[in-house]
Amino acid sequence: MGKSESVSASIGIKILLSDIITQINETNFNIILDMLVNGFIEDPNDYFNEVYREIIDTYNIYGNYTDVKEYLLTECKNKGSYNKTKFSNYKEYTLDNGRLFEQYLLVPIKEILTTERWGYDRYGTNSAQRPLDFDLSVNIDKYKSIENTELVFILGQHSG
Repeated sequence: MGKSESVSASIGIKILLSDIITQINETNFNIILDMLVNGFIEDPNDYFNEVYREIIDTYNIYGNYTDVKEYLLTECKNKGSYNKTKFSNYKEYTLDNGRLFEQYLLVPIKEILTTERWGYDRYGTNSAQRPLDFDLSVNIDKYKSIENTELVFILGQHSG
């Protein structure tokens, strides 16, 4: 089976998981849920995103907001990254690099540029460009009820 990789540059929001999870309430639950599902952890290469996706994808996070909040608090406080051996699928969960609760969530809002690579064991360089005449403004009114956010430039790399 082939492998695909994509890289995208976006403007988006940065917020600590601890800040966004503790703000969950009945009023903002759908907005925060959307951010949690579409966001990813700022992670250079420590497997935080893999653990984060396990937490988000293995529980019905579309339930009652109080149950979801409690679940996310527990999981993100007690999980971090993991160590993985090179020659097997064995994973050992660890808090050596910190807890998920202490990591930043990045939520893309406006994609600026993207490129993909796919194939079998493909190596080399891909690239993309666009003229500099595009609008960098971003409407963040939807997120104004969420505190402690920062508008950032995001470079996201996805492999699968």
